[in-house]
This record gives sequence, structure tokens and C-alpha cells, in this order.
Amino acid sequence: MLSILIPIFNYPIINLVSELHSQLVLTSVKFEIICIDDASSNYYLQNKTLKNLNNVSLKKLPKNIGRSKTRNLLASKAIYDWLLFLDADVIPKGKDFINVYLKCIESKDAQVFCGGIAYEKKKPESRKMLRWVYGKKREEVDLEIRKRNPYKYFFGANFLIHKSIFETVKFNNRIVKYGYEDVFFAEDILRNGIKLQHIDNEVYHMGIELSLVFLNKVKQAMENLHNLNSQNVLKSDKIKVLKLYKKVHSYKLNWVFSSVFVVFHKLFEYNLKSKWPSMFIFDVYKLTYLFLLDKKKN
Repeated sequence: MLSILIPIFNYPIINLVSELHSQLVLTSVKFEIICIDDASSNYYLQNKTLKNLNNVSLKKLPKNIGRSKTRNLLASKAIYDWLLFLDADVIPKGKDFINVYLKCIESKDAQVFCGGIAYEKKKPESRKMLRWVYGKKREEVDLEIRKRNPYKYFFGANFLIHKSIFETVKFNNRIVKYGYEDVFFAEDILRNGIKLQHIDNEVYHMGIELSLVFLNKVKQAMENLHNLNSQNVLKSDKIKVLKLYKKVHSYKLNWVFSSVFVVFHKLFEYNLKSKWPSMFIFDVYKLTYLFLLDKKKN
């Protein structure tokens, strides 16, 4: 009945899988937990011990293929009709996490259900503050707000989908680097007229990276966005930074914004790696980096 699918890259998943398994065995539902390691260099031997649990499988890929392809591969191996996708670096917030999703299946209210993401109240060390602040302000969204704009607040880290629907949309295999695969997927769901329902069934995001590591991921995401925009495959009204980027383009101020990144990026990064990272500076950093990519391309 339920296939839980977890893509892994350099992260320990024993706590997550053990918690899920404990909740599942208390139900009468048929289940499987499929984990695919995307050619990690760390934690595989540690994670491998999970194979001792009933209905749990773990496979390691010989070559890194990216999150989108890994998620699609996971779905292709699932034997049950409902797919629960979870990122490796999350943990269920409640002990009734599985039961809440099972009630969604029984209700037949939608074909896609999003549980939401939360962050622990305790602040991390200062070197990891940027990821925590970003998560608190941009990803931890109240249920009522998510309900008002369901496709905008889709997060691939915690969602349930019927297998027949996933086979219609899937994640875009062209997105290999980090960033915007969830936006692309949500657009496909909307375009196909598929109902997406948000529910109160959050997971805590535990993988709080160093600010420097997160900034490098943000740059990758901007590179992804720049490429997707040049291919005209994303709608600008869905992404705030892309809307601003196109507006600045209309005023022909490209050189000004690319120069801002060149001159001030070290100051921006000094703030973003500090104890008090500013989301305004974070947004300026992303926007001006897009224009630097323009300059490099030309």
C-alpha cells in the first residue's frame, strides 16, 4: 500500500528509517522503505545496517546522478500505489506521522499531500545560522498560508503522491545540480490539473549546513535558474528573484547589478556567514549573482 522513498547523499539515515519503521509496524499496512544512495563518499557503511530491518532496502549508485533522477529511480522501483517521498535529513515531528498520511489515503481528498517543514527552535552554532534563519523565514510556513497558495509552498522533502500521478509528472531529469526541481515539479502538477492538498504533518529539517556550504548551494541554484530561464521552461511569476531579474533587464541595468556583486560580494558573504544573517542581503546576493552569470555568458 505504501512505498517510502528516500534519496541519500552523504547523510546518516538510521534515526529517520528506524522511526518510520517503528511507526509502520504498529499499523496493519503493507509497506516498503526504499533508500538509494547517490554515490555518497560518507555514511554508506553506517546506513547499510538498516538492511536488517524487514521491508527496508538500500542501494548505492556507482555514479552521482542528482536529486531529480534519484527520486524518479526510487519511484520506478516502488511496488505500492502510494509514494511517500522524504529527504534523508528530516525526522517526523510527531509519533502519528505515518497514521496522518494513511488517513489522507483513505480520505481520497487529493492525489498529492504536502506535510510541511519545520525547524527546531534552538538556534544552531553561528557557522550554521544562515541555513537555520532561511529555513525559519522561508520554508517553515503556517498551514493556513500554505493552503492559500498550495503550489507555491510545495516542498519535495515531505510529500505523498499516488504512483499513477507521479508517472504523469515526475521530476525533471534535466535538473542535475541543486535547486528549483521542486518548483518545476509543482508547476507540472498545476499544469496537469492535479489537486495538491496541504496538511499538518511536518518533518523537522535536521541537515543544517555550514553557511559557506549553503552559499555554494545557493550559487548552484542560481546557475540552475539561469539555465532554466534561458530555456524558457519556468514561469517568472512563480519565483520572486526571477521576477526581479526580468524587471531589471527591462530597465537595461544589467551591468549595474553585476558590478554590485563583483564589488560587494565579500561584504555580503561576511554578513551571511555571521550570527545575524540578513534575508534582504541574501536576496540581493542571489539577484546580483544572476546578473554576474549574464556577464560571464556574454
